[in-house]
Amino acid sequence: MIVHVASFLESIGGSIDKDHYLRPIPGRVGYAAYCRKPEYSKAKKKEMAAHAVVQNFRTINEEACAILRDPEQKALWQEKHLQALREASKHQRMPNANGKPPVPARLYDFIKHEISLARKSQSNS
Repeated sequence: MIVHVASFLESIGGSIDKDHYLRPIPGRVGYAAYCRKPEYSKAKKKEMAAHAVVQNFRTINEEACAILRDPEQKALWQEKHLQALREASKHQRMPNANGKPPVPARLYDFIKHEISLARKSQSNS
């Protein structure tokens, strides 16, 4: 069902109640699709959690959290992050196709991005 979104709902976005959410319609400002949230069985949830992409995402997050908990590693990564931010500001690189900046602003996101890039380069070689 397509609904005209009231201004207070636009600011809320996403979840309306435990069973429904609003999905913005591209190209129709102020309108959204009123959608039912999917329901998954326990078996289906376990099956989805076993996918390689999900496992890879989980290990990257765990590795980034471990780095942030260790003060020595965190200090090293903060320095790398500051250097990357300085370099990006010198060369004024534009956001990518998804609108994301070349260097993530938050340290946690930067660490996850760098770990992901390192894994991709290892798998390619």
